[in-house]
Amino acid sequence: MSGENSKKSGEIGEKLASALLEKIGWQHQIHNISISCNNSSHINASGNQKKSHGDDIVYIYNNPFHDETTVVVHISVKNKSKGYPKTATAISKEFKEHIEELKELIQCAKYNPEINSFLNAFGAKVNVKHIGVLVWLHNDKDSLDRNILPTIAKSRLNLDGDTPYYVIDSGRASFLLKVINDLSNKSNGNYQFYYPKIGTYILVDSDRKGKFLPIELISSDIITAVVDVDGKNKFYLYSREGFDELTCKNMIAYALNFSAGLVNEIYVGFPDYNPTQDDIIVKQVNFSFKERSEKIQVFSYNESILNLFQG
Repeated sequence: MSGENSKKSGEIGEKLASALLEKIGWQHQIHNISISCNNSSHINASGNQKKSHGDDIVYIYNNPFHDETTVVVHISVKNKSKGYPKTATAISKEFKEHIEELKELIQCAKYNPEINSFLNAFGAKVNVKHIGVLVWLHNDKDSLDRNILPTIAKSRLNLDGDTPYYVIDSGRASFLLKVINDLSNKSNGNYQFYYPKIGTYILVDSDRKGKFLPIELISSDIITAVVDVDGKNKFYLYSREGFDELTCKNMIAYALNFSAGLVNEIYVGFPDYNPTQDDIIVKQVNFSFKERSEKIQVFSYNESILNLFQG
């Protein structure tokens, strides 16, 4: 019975992860590739070399932050039916196991003929970079926003090589979904994510906008986008951090810097901004940017009746 529950939980996790990734623009996902094991150090529970690794989801994209770079994302999906482990020690233990499994998979996937055939069909750039993403979700509706990233950040991992690993936990997944839903409501789907100049992309004619979120923005606590309303662009910045005077000032500064004078209207979203109580703080912060001509408005992307106060 426990095996059936585990299988069902895994199926739920893959469905949730796939739907979330589609929401952030990761279309054309490749599902459930069996990767032959070619490393004698990969040992199974019986002490023998593993025969294969299961690549749950693979996604390929050209990196908008770095010239001539194609990214191969190997996504391992884990799902807990009753919530994350209660203690930090248990969370860290499971996390290490999941990352070790993902590390071994990527070590073999780099040489997999099927992965290489997908890269050829995609038209990969000169530089190909493999990365690992652990999507670790759970199904306890009372703690869906739980953030375990501070806990797992303290874990000491034994990782060799230069492969980077990223984690999407339930809390970050919730943040991403709230941002996408808010953007969709404000634009009728007519929006693009904005890619700040944070990498090494030097081509003058490179487009700073796109329909998908690269991993650098997925793992960030700031997401930026451009919304087209009747042919007029508006710049949106979403902060995962809670609202206070200093954070508000910093986020407005980031938005002005990122938008680089390309728009006249800037909107900065927080999860907990209360327009009936916090508007005086925003007015005070705006004095720091009184020389700028852009219209700046702060809002909450957590929908409630308080949003009606802003009209």
